[in-house]
Amino acid sequence: MPIIAIDASSANKPQRSGVEWYAYYLIEAMKTRALAAGERVVLFSPTPLAGTLAHLPAGWESRVLKWWLPMGWMKGRVSWELVRRAPSVFFVPAQGLPLFGKNLVATIHDIGFRRAPTLYESKQVRVLERMTAAAIRRAKKLFAVSEFTKQELVDGYRVDAQRIVVAPNAVNLDVYKKLDEATIAPFLQARRLGRHYFLYVGRMDAKKNVKTLIRAFELFKSSRGTGDPYELVLVGSPGLHYAELKKYVEHSPAKASIRAFGYLPEEDVAALINGAIAFAFPSWYEGFGVPPLEAAACGAPVIASNIGAHREVLGDAAIFVAPGEPENWAKALQKIASDKAVADDLRAKGFARVAAYSWEKTAEVVWETLRSLV
Repeated sequence: MPIIAIDASSANKPQRSGVEWYAYYLIEAMKTRALAAGERVVLFSPTPLAGTLAHLPAGWESRVLKWWLPMGWMKGRVSWELVRRAPSVFFVPAQGLPLFGKNLVATIHDIGFRRAPTLYESKQVRVLERMTAAAIRRAKKLFAVSEFTKQELVDGYRVDAQRIVVAPNAVNLDVYKKLDEATIAPFLQARRLGRHYFLYVGRMDAKKNVKTLIRAFELFKSSRGTGDPYELVLVGSPGLHYAELKKYVEHSPAKASIRAFGYLPEEDVAALINGAIAFAFPSWYEGFGVPPLEAAACGAPVIASNIGAHREVLGDAAIFVAPGEPENWAKALQKIASDKAVADDLRAKGFARVAAYSWEKTAEVVWETLRSLV
């Protein structure tokens, strides 16, 4: 009887960011596919599954692997489980694998820690380097979230391209979609927001390059005079060098027009995107870059850094700007604010681009790969 075990620990977190959302949506999409005769799926987690993740179809089960130490659940408890009751395949939708087990599969989301180590804490770089090297060494198959990341693995780690399968991110179209005015207006009114704001959503840290966006907004505002209604809205949890970023905002000449809301639920983010003039995402490095695609699904014109992953994912559905050029970011903001035809064109292209990605397609790719190892 084939047993496919999946690490659901990331998917089960109450607050999810990129990797956690990937795991959650992928597992949910995998649930919709019919199991083969005699096939079973087991979800491993350190705590009971919560919310929709706990709703399991026939042939699926949850296995809570309790662990008494604050660290080491994957290397300790999961490794022991794989020795005791080995599944046919064990899939981790992140980069960290257990110490033991056969037919291991992992997803590599990016190697930014190697390409741009100064954007990470030194300890984090060491941990991610060890984790990724171990996954590459021990996994039978590797999933990459984009063709860009696949090539990064080939170039950076000399991985055989035949071992890597692209299983990309996608957008939750039940949440990220075009909303009507009756839905958007009350949300914006409650936060005292007008309809003239640029939006950023993502972690507030060095890798995301938010400081360049703020500087660009300052330049944009400096040319518009007193009483200009445009604002910059920042959404996301604090990350590396957040204290420095916060201090920069506090001393910004445009600080009265900069709003920071911290982490917000998906439904709130979707409403904010729907009300935005444009969505700006100036990251130095990404393995995929989900927020711009979510913005496109909501009908927001996108401005993104001209890095490899963004160009692959967004195609012609964005204005691309070098991440270290605030003056050109300011010009892009101005272009969107002043040229409706440009904004409308980006919206139309954005909707078409979103249609190229779906969790159902990704789930099918994952199922095919996992079953090939049984």
